[in-house]
Amino acid sequence: MRRRTVLALIVSLMVFGSLYAMAASLGGITSDSVGADSAVVASCDTNGVTTAYVTAWDATDERYEITSVTVGGVADTCDGRTLSVNLTDPTGAQIGSGTFVIPTSVATSFAVTMSTAPSAELTEGVNILIT
Repeated sequence: MRRRTVLALIVSLMVFGSLYAMAASLGGITSDSVGADSAVVASCDTNGVTTAYVTAWDATDERYEITSVTVGGVADTCDGRTLSVNLTDPTGAQIGSGTFVIPTSVATSFAVTMSTAPSAELTEGVNILIT
């Protein structure tokens, strides 16, 4: 039993490390313009946002799952808008999502609960949209 616990801890650290490295590689992405090549869309947040995953062990599925995504650095100009988070697998397919209406407050960091908690191991991408 102890060996299984240690193995689970090592696997979770590896998953967290890979997700953290993946998120760090997105550090150059900003939300002052969003686009595919030449199509640009204005944004309420001009300096980008940060993301962090909250995981939990699901005993039924026997895996770590992402239960929520904390989105930080949201500009006050986005108050009242809807923040959407989509998580994708290595193929780019959506495997988890959640939405949150940004309140009018001094807070700039919000936890977005996933409607379906995806496998942390399979999660490779995060897409943030503020509308």
